[in-house]
Amino acid sequence: MTMNKMAKGAIATAVGVILLAGGGGTLATWNQAQNSSMGSVVSGDLNLVPVSAGAWTDKAGKAITNIAAYKVVPGETLTYTQQLDVTLSGDLMAATLKVTGETVNNGFAANAVVSTTALKNATDGAVLPTTTLRAADTGKVTATTTFAFKETTANRESVNANYNFGAIGYELKQLAPAGSNGL
Repeated sequence: MTMNKMAKGAIATAVGVILLAGGGGTLATWNQAQNSSMGSVVSGDLNLVPVSAGAWTDKAGKAITNIAAYKVVPGETLTYTQQLDVTLSGDLMAATLKVTGETVNNGFAANAVVSTTALKNATDGAVLPTTTLRAADTGKVTATTTFAFKETTANRESVNANYNFGAIGYELKQLAPAGSNGL
């Protein structure tokens, strides 16, 4: 008989443990959530705006008043100078300035080569060492791009060719910060 009471007690204890451990109820665990004082962040800015119409000069440095009426010849170099207002804001902001639109579809083929754009600070005329700009370069810059027409043009190649400068433009493109994970 004693064994019977012990067996009943063990069974009752086991059922009680099962009910507490997961048979319909949960065991509570402590947790705590707290707001932090991380502050906030503001995004930077990247912008490019032409200040005024650009100016054309020929190989001798003479001003070209109407580029549409100018007749270029092999060996000629035309230079376009444009003042631009550049906005670069951000602690790790860096961007490159490059020429766009100088494609074969616009007449720029093997006989016309577009150079890398050179940049100067428009305020003091200081030459910027590269076309990579940083936040410190914010302000007005003068971009100078040359279009060289090769003197090695054979026979009558490119005679009466049309070069569409209307499709040429500048692009300011942000560079990913060093060590960026691509986000």
